[in-house]
Amino acid sequence: MAKPTFMMSKGERNAEQGHRTDELIERYVRLFASRFTWSGLPDGCPPDFIERQLFFCGGVSAKKVRGLGICLMGAAPSTLTIYGTPARWLPVGIVGNMNTTTVSESLWESSDTPVLWDGEPMADRIAPYLEIQRKALNALGCNLMALTNPVLVECVPGAELNGKIIKNNLGAGDVFIPIIDRSTLEANVLDLHATDHTANLLGVIHDSDNTIMDMMYVQASMEKASGISVEEATASDEQNYIGMSLELRRRKEWCDAINKKLGTSFTVEDSYAQSGPRESDDEGDEQQDRSDGEDSPRDE
Repeated sequence: MAKPTFMMSKGERNAEQGHRTDELIERYVRLFASRFTWSGLPDGCPPDFIERQLFFCGGVSAKKVRGLGICLMGAAPSTLTIYGTPARWLPVGIVGNMNTTTVSESLWESSDTPVLWDGEPMADRIAPYLEIQRKALNALGCNLMALTNPVLVECVPGAELNGKIIKNNLGAGDVFIPIIDRSTLEANVLDLHATDHTANLLGVIHDSDNTIMDMMYVQASMEKASGISVEEATASDEQNYIGMSLELRRRKEWCDAINKKLGTSFTVEDSYAQSGPRESDDEGDEQQDRSDGEDSPRDE
């Protein structure tokens, strides 16, 4: 019988790496997809399908497929107009098996239907910041391991210690942890005086997360202790409001164009139903100021 091993094969390591990447990016995919609510989509189409295709492919469109009817799919431009917008497109990001030759051929044909086009996919735009988060998480795990686990042992010179090494996967990095048997020999653990970098590393992760949120026009979490002023918070709200308004207008214009072309009834709405940048907060503050002035006793 072959000797058992705990070492992963190359395929297993690649699969594990891909799984971790999906977990890291899935949070942003869900936030991106939750910004808008779509209706009137073809039967069986997930409600977040259009936003997910925009996130990973940068474009989405619809066309009639023989045997399937109206189908939504990711779109990659095959020819461009003089303005750099897609004139014709090819399907991308299609998963699943098409059983009939007729459906398969029709599915992959190019089309000139209107394309909801973002250009560079959001997944590619945020990739550098995801890599920063990944490296920061690896460094954070290593730093925590150095702070909480001994790696050096002092014992009698010439003596032999029985031990073993175990490996722990943290993010995309490997941490080797020594386990020493001290049952038969006196040994003392040496203090490594490891420096605590956890606050700085968490700050890096938080900043890169906020950058990604700004790129998606999603309100990032801001704490009072972060030192962000009211003016800065208001400017961030205004930026998100303007960005979301433009995104919603582009989607509505595409709905009008594709509905006219294919006779569909696609509609889209802002999930957050934003009424404006911090309007409710400003009105609440004004009402509170008026009420405080009315209730306060007058000096005689």
